[in-house]
Amino acid sequence: MPSKVKLDAGQALVFVALVGLVVLMYLRLASVLPVGQLSRQAALAVEPPFVYRFMLPWALGQVLPQPWLDAVALRTAVTALSVAACFVLYRAYAARVLGSLASGLSPQRLWMGLAVVLLAHYGIPRPYCFWYIYDIPAIVFCMVAFLAMTRRKGQVTWWCVPMLAVLSLNRETIVVAVLHAAAWQGWHLWLSGAGLRVNARAMTRVALPLLAGLLAVVLMRVGLVHWLGHDAASVALMHEGEQLRIVAGLTRIASRPDHALALLLIGAGELVWLPWRWRHLPSPLRVMLVASVPAVAMFLAVGNIVELRMYSELVPVLATCLLAVVSSDFRESHSR
Repeated sequence: MPSKVKLDAGQALVFVALVGLVVLMYLRLASVLPVGQLSRQAALAVEPPFVYRFMLPWALGQVLPQPWLDAVALRTAVTALSVAACFVLYRAYAARVLGSLASGLSPQRLWMGLAVVLLAHYGIPRPYCFWYIYDIPAIVFCMVAFLAMTRRKGQVTWWCVPMLAVLSLNRETIVVAVLHAAAWQGWHLWLSGAGLRVNARAMTRVALPLLAGLLAVVLMRVGLVHWLGHDAASVALMHEGEQLRIVAGLTRIASRPDHALALLLIGAGELVWLPWRWRHLPSPLRVMLVASVPAVAMFLAVGNIVELRMYSELVPVLATCLLAVVSSDFRESHSR
């Protein structure tokens, strides 16, 4: 019993230290633009696409006085709670993705892997370092949605459809969770080796709710555009001046070293080392990364390539890649 109490106390200390470090570095570096002010977002007084992500600002505006919404204390509290929720949920997420491989990883190691990626994305000076209330919660909601859609192998419950529609009011990029769940479910269906008829029924139980969830997200955004009287082009802004946003972003990367270095921070440098360590990743994780390609293409088309907050929903899978590779290296070094 004393050793268990000591271990639990140590885990709590690591948890608090890592959450505090991420929150401190994030809030110290990130600036708040006018479109990021909660009072304006709660009143829907910001331009598209920011106005469509009103779930948290509007909810807080219903229960708190207007002067409190832009207070530093509220921003700190929301960020701290969101980061803490990320660490709490990540243990279940990593166990779901890594399976038996996660059993050899202590909570401290799991949290360290997540902290490294969070700090790379939010705690290191870089271009476009801004605070929006919905960015860190987007990581939380992505893990919640993924865990809900992968609760049973070969089946996705229909209540996930309204859940996805509601969560899209935080960020429409919740669709990343759908892609990852589809990849995870598809891999396990293939791995089961069941007969074609059994797999066809299971694929139907998986595919129909996931497709309905994607459709619900799209219809929610279309409905918001119509309700607010906006032009359909406001759903995705693909131009920056006269240039396509992806072209403008690549031009800045080629001409500005700080933008090029920011690109290397994605996933704590995974653009550099992941291709060389691809074979060390568990198969479900590889399938999930491949399924991320449509989402990454969307990010590149409508956002600033090196604005790392754009990749919030990819943080859990990137952290899991880091842990998988480090664990593989650790096992190899001890087997020699």
